Amino acid sequence: TPIAQRSGTDIIFHSLFPGIAPYEQAQSSDIVQLAQTLSGYQAESVAFATEAPFLKSMGMETIVMGPGFIEQAHQPNEFIAQEQIRPAVEIIRKMIQHFCL
Repeated sequence: TPIAQRSGTDIIFHSLFPGIAPYEQAQSSDIVQLAQTLSGYQAESVAFATEAPFLKSMGMETIVMGPGFIEQAHQPNEFIAQEQIRPAVEIIRKMIQHFCL
């Protein structure tokens, strides 16, 4: 690196942990199908880490969803518009009713 060359120092990069495996819930699964129906959005993949692979390893069907737009997430000054919160709560409530009651 330029800093190492200027200072005459060796800089060695290495991962602090091995990373998190990619995660996918089958498009045909009941949870994905219901989320798509209730939200009106098509499921898609995004590039960020979640706890979903760990939940899957315990045998749980899992999706990662919520209010807001992925373009605003994990950015400086990220935010969720207030008008997006109530519809998200309603979707989650309906999913709980469907799968748990």
